[in-house]
Amino acid sequence: MKDKTKSILIGLSFIIALALFIWGFNFLKGKSLLNNQYTFYAVYENSKGLLPGDLVTINGMQVGTVSSLEFHPSQDGTIIVEFITSKDLNIPENSLVNLASSLTGSVSLDIKLGDSKNFAESGDTLTASYDNGTMGMIMDAFTPIKNNLETLLVSLNDLTTNLNGLLSTELKDNINRSASSFASSMDNIEAISSDLQQLTDSKDGKLTMVVNNLETITENFGTVSDSLKKIDYSHLVGSLENCITEFNTLLNGINNGEGSAGLLVKDDSLYYNVNESVKTLQYILEEIKENPKKIKLSVF
Repeated sequence: MKDKTKSILIGLSFIIALALFIWGFNFLKGKSLLNNQYTFYAVYENSKGLLPGDLVTINGMQVGTVSSLEFHPSQDGTIIVEFITSKDLNIPENSLVNLASSLTGSVSLDIKLGDSKNFAESGDTLTASYDNGTMGMIMDAFTPIKNNLETLLVSLNDLTTNLNGLLSTELKDNINRSASSFASSMDNIEAISSDLQQLTDSKDGKLTMVVNNLETITENFGTVSDSLKKIDYSHLVGSLENCITEFNTLLNGINNGEGSAGLLVKDDSLYYNVNESVKTLQYILEEIKENPKKIKLSVF
């Protein structure tokens, strides 16, 4: 009797364990043994890595799970996705089932509810669509930028090619020579700057000597200025006025015929006498030249 009871208990335990295994397996696949859920289908050309057990959401809230994926019987490469939702949820028949991917790489089904008054029944196939998610939005925004960059690169390449065509070998050589000349000029300027720096910094340099000479000249000019300040200008001016007065008196006396100088200026008899004497002397000299033998010299 005890052995029979033991066998029955073992059998019941096995049945319970098998039932729990089947329930757990279906639970992991999103199926429930209770008849309180709807089954829907959607057909996709690419599953994007969708797996059984992935979430089914509406506006970010989970309403079901993916139960299975299998190829379409037509063998055209499309994939039939089966998913389940609760019976408490009514889904309009024109709703979309978006296959969405996130930045983390997870994939899920997101139901976009339609506006139809008729609701889908269990076993219906809903319209499938794709939602690239955040990464898709980034790629969509980046695509125009990428196209513009490609166009810009092509334009830059054409511009570079045209510039290379315009720049002949001779022009390139001239540019290189100009660059070399500019470098040499910069070296000369640097050398001149160094020399100027040495002139400025050196204690015995020429610039320092010039400054010292200017300081000496300034000091001498200050000394002369001090000496000029000490001169009695009033006495000097008075003396100059007296000299001018006496000179004017002398000129007036000469003009009036006073004194020897006045007689020489006013009396022209002396001028005539001197003139007659010069004529006589000139006559004698001419006679001597013509008849030198008539001249007899005697020594006392």
